[in-house]
Order: sequence, then structure tokens, then C-alpha cells
Amino acid sequence: MRRFLRNFSITQQIVISFALVILIGTILLSLPISQASTSQAQLLDHLFMSVSMVCVTGLSTVPLAETYNLFGQIISMILIQIGGLGLMTLIGFSVLKLKKALTYQDTILLEASVNRASAVDFKQFLTMIFKFTFLIEGSIALLLMIQFIPEQGIPKGIFNSIYLAVSSFCNAGFDPLGRSSLIAYQTNWLVNLTISAGIILGGLGFSVWFDIYMHTIKTFNSRKNRSLREIIYRFWCGLEIHTRAVLIMTSSLISLGTIIPLVIEWSNPLSIGSFSVGNKVLVSFFQAVTMRTAGFSSISYEHVHPASSIIYMVQMFIGGSPGGTAGGLKTTTFLMVVLFFHHQVRKLKHINLLKRTIVNELVERASVIFFAFTLILLSGFFLMVLFEPTKSFQALLFETFSALGTVGVSMNLTAELNRYSQFVIILLMFIGRLGPLAIFLSLPAKPNRVDVRYAKTNLIIG
Repeated sequence: MRRFLRNFSITQQIVISFALVILIGTILLSLPISQASTSQAQLLDHLFMSVSMVCVTGLSTVPLAETYNLFGQIISMILIQIGGLGLMTLIGFSVLKLKKALTYQDTILLEASVNRASAVDFKQFLTMIFKFTFLIEGSIALLLMIQFIPEQGIPKGIFNSIYLAVSSFCNAGFDPLGRSSLIAYQTNWLVNLTISAGIILGGLGFSVWFDIYMHTIKTFNSRKNRSLREIIYRFWCGLEIHTRAVLIMTSSLISLGTIIPLVIEWSNPLSIGSFSVGNKVLVSFFQAVTMRTAGFSSISYEHVHPASSIIYMVQMFIGGSPGGTAGGLKTTTFLMVVLFFHHQVRKLKHINLLKRTIVNELVERASVIFFAFTLILLSGFFLMVLFEPTKSFQALLFETFSALGTVGVSMNLTAELNRYSQFVIILLMFIGRLGPLAIFLSLPAKPNRVDVRYAKTNLIIG
């Protein structure tokens, strides 16, 4: 397959690799050997589920536990893992394990697939991705077993714990627990905090882990004769600007996403109004985490206040951080757009972040991604309203944000959509996982393009 992919550009190779995994996943999920006795799924349902799994979204047209048996659920877990890490990353890691040298083209392709800008220490970086992934997923599974083994028995408890560990770390939102997702565990601190940790760690991005890991070692080796405050300060300042920006954005979005809906929903008996203060905070915190592309549900979203839905949709739109398992616009892209807006309003000459000046090309790229993401979102929502004129306007908008942001939460609408709308959702999930810019760049370019410059002119705007 590597030889076949070499005939295409780097961006096209990434897009095609995801499409091939989706196709194979659809075939495997549709086989009789994968079906549960209660399955009523049709071929389009299997396609939809495969896209949702590989694009780590979590939207479902059929209940996972009632459609697929153990073999089918294992296939779905593998699809989620491949979708979270990326097929190119898996191929690259396999090549390294076989002790084969990566070509320059392979290295460039892998860098693009994990959003890494430098080839420095790349083999170490690629190996670390897998070590950290399985370490984190294994830790999450062990913690969840404390809850699920006594409750469900050893075989089922172990499997469900592993499945949830993979799904949470890959920000997929799938679970084998039944139709109600995690609503039965909405006030269970162990389950909620463990899954939240997996979602956050997966959404930070591989480059952030690598940077934190390398600087932790450096800080530990140079800690002698330094106070704790100095060690923490040197550690923070030693991190890359990208890492610090991601950590600041992630903590800010989770904090605001917890506090604002908490205040809005405080007295709503259909969401968190009947809970104790601690459980209200827990449920609100979990929604703030899961809305950033994870897709696990612990409340019914059709019962929340419309203002809370707006906050959730903003979170879905922004998503996680680049180079990880999360989808959405990405935290750093959103930050660049906000900084550009501030720069224009204040009429500043330079765009600065953490005592560094951002290059104009980066801001321009972020603006293009923001525009493309917004355009695709509006186009998808228009088609959803066109195909589903009788459905709730708010529920359709919520579904559109969820699909493009690869979040996977729904106001119990996905299974009720007609086939045209489900195709729209499939396209939105695919674009959302790969990014709109990657999709546009993978399209065939017109030959002999000429960049013509004419005399300058002005337009009246504003």
C-alpha cells in the first residue's frame, strides 16, 4: 500500500489512507460474524459507524452494543485506535520496529500526519507516541476496572474498561454500555474523572507530551540547589511557546466551559438542578471536557438551557489541540484568530504571544482555516435544514457542530435523520477529522496556474 500511496501528494496520501481504513472498516462491520443477534443495521449504517469510528466522532445511527457482538466491538475499537493515532503513524511505527530506515518522503509524510513541524528527534518522538498512548490507555483501563469488574464481572468488566480507555483517549465517544452512554454514571467520580483525564491527555497533542517529557527530564537533572518555585519557573519557561499556548487555552476553555453552564443549569431539574453541589460541579466539568471533541454523554442535551447549548457548540467548534486525537478548529488556530482580531482593533504593528512575535504566514493560515471551517459548518447546516425541515432548528445546529467538530454528542437526533442528512454528517465527520485545509489541498490542482498582479484598487468596507 505504501507504493500505491507514493503516487499522490502528502496531503492526498493522508486523506486516502483514512478513506481506505473507513472502507475496510465498513466491510468488516457489515460481515455476519460482526453482528449481534439484535442487529437491524443496514449497509449505510455500517458505513456511518465506520466513518464515525475512524474519524473518532461518536455519532451513531444504531446502538453499538445492540448491533455488534464481541468481534464487531473489537473491530470498532481497532478502528477507533487507528483513527486516533492515524494510519500513517501506525505504518511509520511498524517500519521502525522492523528496523527499516525511513525515507525523507516518509518522514515528511509522518510529520504532516501528526502536525509536527520539525524532523529533530523524530524517531524518538514517534516511539514516544506509542509508549505514552498505551501507558495512558492501560492506566485508564486499570482505574475503570475498579468500577466495572465488581459491577459487570471479570470478562465484561475488563473489556468495557479497555474499550472506554481507548475511546476516551482517542476522543471517540463510543462505549459498549448501551443506549444511555454514561448517564448511569453521571455522578460517579471515579468514572468521570478517569475518562476526563483520558480525553484531556489525548486532546493536548503529541508534540505537547514530547515537549513536557523532555523538559521534565532536563528539569529533574538540573534541580540541585534550586527552590521548588525556581524549578517550576524554569520548567515553564523552558517549554515551547506552542506547548504553553496549548496548556493555557485548554485550562481556560475547560474552566469557562465548566463555570458558565454550571451557573445556567444550576436550578434546571432536567440537567443538574437536583444534584448536590459537588455533583453539579462534576457533571458540568465532564461536559466541558467531553464537548471538546470526545462525545461521551452524561446528561440529555435536549433538556439543557439554549444558552448552555450555545456554550457547548462554541466548545465543539474550537475543539482540541493540533497533532493529537482531537478534532475541531483547534485551540491554537482559534487563538491566532483572536490575536489577529485584537491586533486589528488595537491597530498594533505586530502580533505577539508570550513575549514572542507571531509570523504573518501563521496568522494568515489560521484565518484561512477559520474561514473554511465556518463555511463548511454553514453549508452543512444549510443542507441539514433543507433535508430535515420538520426537525428542531437547535437540534440540527447542535448535530452539525458535533459532526464537524468530531465530538459525537447529539440531542437524540442522529438515528432519526434521513439518509440524505446522514450522508451530510458523514462528510462533515470526514472533513472535521482531517481538517478542511487538508481536504482542499488534496483536490487536484489546475495546471499552469499564474499568480497575476494588477494595479492596486480600493473597496468601501465596514
